[in-house]
Amino acid sequence: MFKNLHKILLVVFSVLVLLFILIPIFILVISSFNASQFFVFPPTGFTLDWYAKFFRSQGYQSSLWISTQVALAAVLLSLLTGVPAAFALDRYDYRVNAFLQGIFLSPLLLPQIIWSVGLLQFFNVIRIGDFTLTGTFYGLVIAHAVVILPYMIRMVLTGLSYVERDLESASMSLGAPPLTTFLRVTIPITLPSIIVGSVFGFMISFTNVVVSSFIAGARYITFPVRMYSEIRTEGLDPLAVAISSVVVTIIVILAMIGERTIKWSQYM
Repeated sequence: MFKNLHKILLVVFSVLVLLFILIPIFILVISSFNASQFFVFPPTGFTLDWYAKFFRSQGYQSSLWISTQVALAAVLLSLLTGVPAAFALDRYDYRVNAFLQGIFLSPLLLPQIIWSVGLLQFFNVIRIGDFTLTGTFYGLVIAHAVVILPYMIRMVLTGLSYVERDLESASMSLGAPPLTTFLRVTIPITLPSIIVGSVFGFMISFTNVVVSSFIAGARYITFPVRMYSEIRTEGLDPLAVAISSVVVTIIVILAMIGERTIKWSQYM
């Protein structure tokens, strides 16, 4: 009896937690079809006008495109740096391994606003004449890459733990150079973790507000920064709600596909 009660309570608690997570998403999606000029719930009517206005809003389209470009470039940069770093940490027994892992993972521990202020000052220090990374696309990409690098390293390290060293040894014993073994044996096995790290990093970069606010400047306004700025000045625009519901829906679908195909939760 007690055992069954324990299971029932666990199921009820799990359902409540799931509802607590999903209900805000449902409210956001439902509100995106609201006919009112203001964000209210429950909706006062049904309309698709807000979605139609998105295709006429150059400001929001531009900010979404900037966010997408920055996120893709930041993921690529974090891949080029994070995968070799994770491989070195996993394969080579340095005395400073623990220290290096702490350095790589430090952006997770620091408040982003403090780290952003420090990065802004650093960009000003390395300024050469009129050239500065502050307020530029490249500076924003570097900043986002640093933010998502710890996640990339952590997930690739998890993927490397599934690689059997005997497979790599067998490859090299058959005459394959270390680089060939890495590219044709190690990388294919760790590919699911690399994909998960890339998708997760893209989501983190795409939704980042704090770092983008400090580094981007007025020229490269990302979608989260634009939305946050308008909420503070004009209130929550139904157009922003409609766009946000599309973004959230895409993220949820990607999460479901990722879990269904490669079981990406095991790499987190």
